[in-house]
Amino acid sequence: MDREEFLSRVAPCGLVCYTCTMAENGAIHRHSRELLGLLTGFDSFAIKFQEYEPRLRKYASFKEILTLFSESDCKGCRGGSCTYPGCVVQPCTEEKGLDFCFECDEFPCQKVNFDPGLKRKWRTANRRMQKIGVEAYYLESKNKSHYT
Repeated sequence: MDREEFLSRVAPCGLVCYTCTMAENGAIHRHSRELLGLLTGFDSFAIKFQEYEPRLRKYASFKEILTLFSESDCKGCRGGSCTYPGCVVQPCTEEKGLDFCFECDEFPCQKVNFDPGLKRKWRTANRRMQKIGVEAYYLESKNKSHYT
């Protein structure tokens, strides 16, 4: 994987964009598109089999969410579309010529405006990248949930 592709998958804050539901070229986007393709024509079967499997009554809602994920188009903050309101990480790292927060002499700084859970995740991710390197961090993170 070349550096540009790698950087498109890991945000400057350390979040792995590749595992986010809204990432344009992320795993969830790709798998959602594949699953929708495999489910082509299933709508009529879902209706037919609702009597035997009541959970299929919720199939339309499931498909709606799956479609949302398959249409995700966030390019990540490096692509100019950070979704965290008022995030300061991307402009700060760009201004300083850094790829990640841990590369900064001020890390961990007080500039970030993350909620406590995200702030903890930011700190942990950056310390982990600092310890094992960014590529190793990505490889160990790319198959983990974005939301834990």
